Amino acid sequence: MRQLYRAILLLALTSLFSLSLAAQDDVKPLKIGFVADQSGVGYLFSVSQIAGLEIAVEEINAAGGILGRPVEFIVRDSQLKADVGATIARQMILEDGVELLLGPTSSSVALAVSAVAKEYKIPIAFHTSNSYALTTTQGHPYLVQVIPNTYMEGRSAARYMTELGYTQWAGIGPDYAYGRDHFAAFSTETVALNESAAFVTEQWPALGERDLSPFISAIQAVAPEAVYTSLWGDQLVTFVQQAAPLGLLEDSALIGLLDTDFLKAIGSELPDGVYGFSRAPFYAIDTPQMEAFIEKHLEKMDGEYPSDWGILTYDAVYALKAAVELAGTTDGDAVAAAFDDLTYTSLRGELTIRACDHMANAPDYLGVSTQDTEYGYPIMTDVVKVAAEDVWFSCEEVEALRADAQ
Repeated sequence: MRQLYRAILLLALTSLFSLSLAAQDDVKPLKIGFVADQSGVGYLFSVSQIAGLEIAVEEINAAGGILGRPVEFIVRDSQLKADVGATIARQMILEDGVELLLGPTSSSVALAVSAVAKEYKIPIAFHTSNSYALTTTQGHPYLVQVIPNTYMEGRSAARYMTELGYTQWAGIGPDYAYGRDHFAAFSTETVALNESAAFVTEQWPALGERDLSPFISAIQAVAPEAVYTSLWGDQLVTFVQQAAPLGLLEDSALIGLLDTDFLKAIGSELPDGVYGFSRAPFYAIDTPQMEAFIEKHLEKMDGEYPSDWGILTYDAVYALKAAVELAGTTDGDAVAAAFDDLTYTSLRGELTIRACDHMANAPDYLGVSTQDTEYGYPIMTDVVKVAAEDVWFSCEEVEALRADAQ
C-alpha cells in the first residue's frame, strides 16, 4: 500500500512539474527593441552596445526574467538616418510586438525614435545619444536617460579646462544636434567662467566626413591655445590621425570624447596629454557590479575589456527592468510613473531618475591620456568624477525650456 501511495505521489509530482514547464513555455516573452546605429561611424559603438545588452539579458533570464517572463531582444540598424530609425522603431512596435525600446547612438536618430515611443507610449531608455533636447524641449514621460546629456557633459568639460587656464579656443564638431548642442554648452560655460575666453573659429564637418584636413588647416590658421571637439567614434579617430602629422596636437591642447572604444581604435597614435571626458570608463569605476561585469565581458568577448557603450547599454536595460518591476506591468503609463524618482543599482553605483525630466543623476569622468597602461591601449589618468547635480539643468530650467518650445 505504501509503495502504491509513493507511486501515486510521484506521478502527481511529475504531472505538476510537467504542467509547470508547459506553463513556462507558454509565457509570452518580453521583447526589447534596440534601434542601433551600426553603419559608418556608429559601428564601433554598436558592437560594444550589443555585448552589454546580451550580458544584461543573459543575467536577467538566468534569474527568472522580468515579471516572470523571459526577455528577448531585436536589433535593427538605423543607418544613422532619423527617418529610418523612426520607421524601424514603429515596425518593432507594430509588427514585432516589442514592449520596451533602447535608443540609438546618434542624437538626431534618437529624437525621431523618441517621438515614436511617445506616440505609442512605449518606455524607452537612452544610453548613448544624449542631446539635451531629449529630456527638455522634446521630453516626455515614457523615456529615461541614463547618461549625462550634452548640456551636462559640455559644462563639465568647460569647468575642467577653465581650471587649466586656456582662453583662446577653436571648436570642431559634427554638424548635427549632438555636435552643436555639446559645443554650445561647452562654449557658453567657458565664457561664463572666464570673460577673457574666446572662440576664434568653429568648424562643422558633416557627420562621417572623412577628409578633415581643410577643417584642421582652418584651425591652425588662427593658432588657438586649445581645441575642443565633439567628434566621436571613427570620425574622431580620423581627426587625430590627420591632425597629428600636421602638428596641431603639438601646438594646441585638445579635449574630446576619450571613450574606451576610441582609445582602443587609436592606440599608440594618441599622444600623451590629450584631455578627455568619458561616460563610463571601466578602469575608473570601482563597484562590485563593475568588477563582476568586467569578468563576464572578458569571458564573452575573448579577453576584451568593456567599453563605455556596453556598460551604459547594460545600465539602460536594468533601468527598464527596475521600472517595469516596480510598476508590475509593461504598460507605458504605469512604467512612466515608476520612473519618477526611481533609484536602481547600475554598474556605476546607485542612480536616481529625477521625476521632472527622467534624467538619471549620471556622473561624467574627465582626465588626461596616457600610453603607460596595462591594457595595450591608452586610457585616461588622474580621472575626476563630476556629479550630475553640479551641472544639470534645474527642474525650473527644464520647465522653462519646455514652455519656450511650445
